[in-house]
Amino acid sequence: MERERFRVYAQEVILTVLKMTSVQIDKLREMGDLSGVEILEEKVVIPYEKIYGALLEMKVENMSDDEFKPFEEMVEEIREKNSLSVEKVLENLEKREKLKGISGATVVKRFFKYNLNRLLDKKDKITEKYNELALEEQNLENLLKETIQEEEQFDIIYKLQPVREKLREIEQIYLSVERDINQLKRKLESKWPYEIYGVVSEEELLETYKEAFKMED
Repeated sequence: MERERFRVYAQEVILTVLKMTSVQIDKLREMGDLSGVEILEEKVVIPYEKIYGALLEMKVENMSDDEFKPFEEMVEEIREKNSLSVEKVLENLEKREKLKGISGATVVKRFFKYNLNRLLDKKDKITEKYNELALEEQNLENLLKETIQEEEQFDIIYKLQPVREKLREIEQIYLSVERDINQLKRKLESKWPYEIYGVVSEEELLETYKEAFKMED
C-alpha cells in the first residue's frame, strides 16, 4: 500500500475505533455508569482524537523509511488490538470514498452547525435579557442608596429580590448554553464526531434516527 493511501487507511482505523467507543459511551450513559464514560473518554477518546488530528496534518511523503515504518506498525497494532480486520477497514474506506458529500457525516456536520447557530442566537438573547435585568438592578440599588424613608427602602428591597433571583437563573442558563456551544465548537474543530458517520448514507442515518424515535415512543 503506497504511503498516502496508508495514511488514509490509518484514519479509517482510528475513526472506526472512535465510532465503536462512542457507541460504548452512549450505552454507559444510558446505564448511568458515569465512571465508565470517564474512563473511556480519558483512555480512548482523548488519545485517539489526538492521533486522528495528527493524521489529518501528516505529510507522509516527507517521512524517511525509518520514520514511516514505526507509524505503520503503530496503526496495525491499534487495528489488531481493537479486533478490526484489514478487510473491514478497507470496506469502510471504500464506502467513505463512495459516499463523500452524501454520507451521514454531511448530515451530522450540518446538524452540529445548525445547533451551534441556534445556541449562539439563544446566547445573544440571554445576554440581552441579562443586561436589561442588570440595569434594572443597578437603578434600584442607586434608588435605595438615595432613599431615606425606611418604608420606601423596604419597598425597593422588595422589588430588588425578584430581579436578583432572575439574574441568578439567567446566569445558570447562560453557563449551560455556553457549555453546549463550546462542546459543539470542539466537535466541529476535531471533525471525528461527524466523520465517524461517513460510512453510511444520508438515507441510512436518517432511517436509523426514525427507528430510534419510534422505539422511544
